[in-house]
Amino acid sequence: MTYPAATDPAATGGCAATFRCGNATVTLYTDSPQALAEARRTLYSYDEQPPGPATWHIYLTVDPDVASSADATTDGRCFDIGPQTYAYQRGPGPSSTIWVPDRGTLLHADQKTRTIGVRCATADAIGLWAPRLVRQAMTAQLLAGGMVYAHAAAFICRDRGILIAGHRGRGKTTTLLAGLHHLGGDYVTNDRLMLHAGDSGLHGYPWPMPLRAGIGTLSALPHLRHRVPAGQRALTTEEKWAFPHKVVIEPADFPTLLHRGGTVAGQMTPSVMIWPHLDRGRSGVSVERVGPDEVHQTLLDTRMFMHDPARGTSAHINQWLVPGPANEVTDAHLHRTAAALATRPCYRVHAGADPAALADAVGALLDAGESR
Repeated sequence: MTYPAATDPAATGGCAATFRCGNATVTLYTDSPQALAEARRTLYSYDEQPPGPATWHIYLTVDPDVASSADATTDGRCFDIGPQTYAYQRGPGPSSTIWVPDRGTLLHADQKTRTIGVRCATADAIGLWAPRLVRQAMTAQLLAGGMVYAHAAAFICRDRGILIAGHRGRGKTTTLLAGLHHLGGDYVTNDRLMLHAGDSGLHGYPWPMPLRAGIGTLSALPHLRHRVPAGQRALTTEEKWAFPHKVVIEPADFPTLLHRGGTVAGQMTPSVMIWPHLDRGRSGVSVERVGPDEVHQTLLDTRMFMHDPARGTSAHINQWLVPGPANEVTDAHLHRTAAALATRPCYRVHAGADPAALADAVGALLDAGESR
């Protein structure tokens, strides 16, 4: 597969942009304005600049005849790229071709030249791939540069970065939305944060994606009740909290989650960490300090809560096209980041289904920190 010159914007009809996060850069070229718009809409935390030199270059084109290509074959290794989508790879190594029949998409990734070429049968498919591939190429660079995934929500309040970490179902989203509404502040992320511990300190960058919230959480916040689907509004409170499916809120709508002049932020510096433990039947809120040794060991054992040893499950990391660094490199980054986070105050917050009481507890922790 050949690519147009990176300096030739006419080759893609002028639809191109360079995205940046930290020191990582990706330039996207496409013949589809829809694809570029989708990338901009989803990748809310990446800085955008005019198209130009970057570490990775991605070329996305619409080709209705792609299925008839000799490379569009189900021979070779088959693997799951999710959700419920399978790919077939030929030529493993630094250069490989991948056919995704369910999406009518042919991809060619060259690790040496750091280019990805994509031909899609439909405009809808190309819009799907644009943000995902830019994010994957960006994430690979961030991981290689020392960052690690954290299963965490985050916001900034009173100039302090609040990192809300924990396994699935512990109450990260509820704590985040309650804090933003009742305390005010800037939205950072809902589920994934890229953390970097370096000479300049500890910093967090969103892994950009839509927010997903349960209808119990949305119903408990007056300004978000309208987002509960009409067919589920008649459920009892208990049924809403137990309802398994979540409501998606796209990045364009993040400003509606904010209060008191808050904005959407592209990075944060963690000042305090909260491990929420929400129990809908609980009537009050209790807070306990977690010692640094326990914080450090827990972060290592759970790999920043990306792995749940008790359940034997892990949060999905689907770095299937642009691989991250070797395991030993990632482990070194993890140990350094866990040690840095263990120097920050950490609290377990046990709360019920009252977001105001939960936010009050978080606010009290911030007040205590400011009084020291």
